[in-house]
Amino acid sequence: MPTGSKVEVRRGFPPIRQWFGRQTLSMQFLLASSILILVVAAVSGYLISREVSKNAAVDRAAATALFMQSILEPVGNELAQTGQLSPVRRTRLDQLFAEPQFRDRFPYFELWLPDATVAYSTSKELIGRRFNPPQGLIRALSGEVAAEYADLTASEHTLRSLDARYLEIYSPVRRADTGEVVAVAEIHEDTDILHWEIFEVRLIGWTVVAGASTLIMLGLFVIVHRGSATIERQRLRLEQRAQEAERVSEEICVLRDRARIASLRMTDFNERLTRGIGADLHDGPAQLIGFAVLQMEPLRLARSKAEREEALLTIGGTLDEALKEIRLIARSLLLPDIENLDLDQVVARVVKLHEARTGTLVEIVPSGSRMALPPVIKTCVYRFVQEGLNNAHRHAGGKGQVVQCRVDGSTLVLTVADRGGTAGKAGGARPDGDGLGIHGLKQRVESLGGTLRFVQEQGGAELKMTLDLGGGMLDG
Repeated sequence: MPTGSKVEVRRGFPPIRQWFGRQTLSMQFLLASSILILVVAAVSGYLISREVSKNAAVDRAAATALFMQSILEPVGNELAQTGQLSPVRRTRLDQLFAEPQFRDRFPYFELWLPDATVAYSTSKELIGRRFNPPQGLIRALSGEVAAEYADLTASEHTLRSLDARYLEIYSPVRRADTGEVVAVAEIHEDTDILHWEIFEVRLIGWTVVAGASTLIMLGLFVIVHRGSATIERQRLRLEQRAQEAERVSEEICVLRDRARIASLRMTDFNERLTRGIGADLHDGPAQLIGFAVLQMEPLRLARSKAEREEALLTIGGTLDEALKEIRLIARSLLLPDIENLDLDQVVARVVKLHEARTGTLVEIVPSGSRMALPPVIKTCVYRFVQEGLNNAHRHAGGKGQVVQCRVDGSTLVLTVADRGGTAGKAGGARPDGDGLGIHGLKQRVESLGGTLRFVQEQGGAELKMTLDLGGGMLDG
């Protein structure tokens, strides 16, 4: 059983340590200081109360001795002259100690001669008898007041069957003229009152110690609690900042990956766009110009003015057609002047050109914002609206075309929708033949940290771009 008890105690320690470790610094201080201050207060209170109790007994003995010396002064002179008490003096002493106020407080009284003989006692059987001198008697004969609790085994006490441990106060009785100690008065004082007074003194002492310890502990706790609260707030802030830094780091990693992928896709897109432009130039204007070059030989061999005019007409028509195709290709690559336009004006410019080219109508829901945008954002907006309207016209016949622009704080939301398509055929659902339309637009939007979303329903389709303009984007 003892071994098992030790094991149980050891097993009980870790949960206590864990629970203690989870507490705040102020609570740990409160618990530790409470135990420490409790031990210190208990030891201090015990030592103080013991010293106070001792001093209280000494003070009571001194006060009682002083009181008795004032009463027994004639007795001392008489003993110094005759060596014994007269019957008249004994009668007076009997009457004095028989009074209730004396009898209740001092139930026994002895008057000792220097040879340890009892010259007078309230217990008549002790008068004239000689006993072994008590330690208090010896000290009192040397001139000091002594106080000690009664030894119930002493012969003078067993003779009268004393069973209560009274406080014995030994007070020297001196001659009035020389101050010589001629006898010792032994007063037995009831300890009930003394004990009650000592209890009150101890209670006051313990209360003072406990109150002072509590005030000290509370004062230190307030100081530590404030420091602990500050540390706790800073710890929470550091944790929040660490979590925020971790979240930002994750977002940076995601954005870095997206930027890398977007860069790769943009490079691929530019390569494919370059090949597409090369193919358009080769298959269109280059073929026409080549045909015009071939017409130079008939012109050189023409023998009549009519043949020459006919060859020149063919060459001129071919070159005009080639020039038109070159301009058409250039127009699809170049943007109009949008440098000084705001967001709604850029959208309106795209819509106006689209309506003029296709002969369709487009509804505009403006943002009402006059926010200054960098050229790269304006270009992205222009291309987004242009591509969305082209797809709506190509795949939905230009029915129900709506361009909606909204700015929520630092977030730009741009939507191009139509209501003329069917599921599986609406705008943007089918990639363009060369795959450069929506695909290239998505790379452009994601390279700016935005998102592109396409929603296709039975009654139409919606192309939506969301772009965060914060984080220094507008400074660009």
